[in-house]
Amino acid sequence: MEAFRYSLDKSSKKFVCPNCNKKTFVLYIDTETGNYLTTDFGKCDREQNCNYHKAPPKGKKAYLIEFLGLNSISDKAYKLTDLNGIILIIPKSQILEQSKTDCWISEWYLRTSTINYLSNESKYFNTDEVSFVNENRTIPQPPKLKGSYHSLDLLVTMYLENPKGNNLTEFLKSKFTNEEVFNAMQNYFITGTNHFWNDATVFWQINDKTLIQGAKIMLYDRFTGKRIKEPYNHINWLHKATKEPDFMLCQCLFGLHRINEDYQKTIAIVESEKTAIMMSIFIPDYIWIATGSKQNLKFNLLKPIKKRNIVLFPDKGEYTNWLNKTNELNAIGFKIAVSDLIEQTDFENGFDLADYYLNL
Repeated sequence: MEAFRYSLDKSSKKFVCPNCNKKTFVLYIDTETGNYLTTDFGKCDREQNCNYHKAPPKGKKAYLIEFLGLNSISDKAYKLTDLNGIILIIPKSQILEQSKTDCWISEWYLRTSTINYLSNESKYFNTDEVSFVNENRTIPQPPKLKGSYHSLDLLVTMYLENPKGNNLTEFLKSKFTNEEVFNAMQNYFITGTNHFWNDATVFWQINDKTLIQGAKIMLYDRFTGKRIKEPYNHINWLHKATKEPDFMLCQCLFGLHRINEDYQKTIAIVESEKTAIMMSIFIPDYIWIATGSKQNLKFNLLKPIKKRNIVLFPDKGEYTNWLNKTNELNAIGFKIAVSDLIEQTDFENGFDLADYYLNL
């Protein structure tokens, strides 16, 4: 049910009706302040003899949306660039107020858009008038927060401390030759660790400038190659293990450092780090990288590969979501194709490209 700012008072209080002068008048109340409106806004209970009813303006509920840019493209529409770099075309009538970095967009419009808004600040606008706080609509991009980096020495030290590998490496050796596994582990700088859990795997997030932006620790079953999810999901981060309270995690795509190996190769993106490693063995003609989660297919993480040819291989059940995101990214200059290979299989949701090739 749609929520309105003003509603008839539900208490037993009655006031004098401005039409019939009987004390049968129910006033409208402001649901946000709890105050009554002026005494002409209300409804008389004498529906047959009086029937006086004056309702206040319904008001439009709107949500606060932050943006990088808001530019007029016609008499009726704006082009809004959101914080992820996604471009949206929004009717001018639905932007109820604007400042330099954000604007209030009507709930009615947001319900039909791709903008996430439900957790944002909201308020009501009581007229259809549009109020512009600042007419300058060319908004500079806010300064980026600088993330922290792990040292290369830390990676080398951990590699030397865990020469025997980890559960994931042992599983891969049951599917590929030792040489193939060794080369893949070298290409992605995979190391083992006993932080949090014995024989866990460290996936180093190394960017295109060879800086280490993060290191995710995950535990696998050495016989099935599946992640350990019981009694809880065994995922953590190296900066927590090394007790770096000031470390600011700013993720990048897993395997991003590999894009500099060959500028002609197409970049293939999957969700799982393990899948990227395995597919680099199955199909070495692509550069395989991983988002690390289905939510990480976003502008900030893909920006370093914007000029490259990209193909996505979403897990079963994620094809539509990744296709919708791809359409948004392609609209701002990316060259991305989406494969529906896994979506056409009869396997359950979560099945991915590595599973497909293992079952061939």
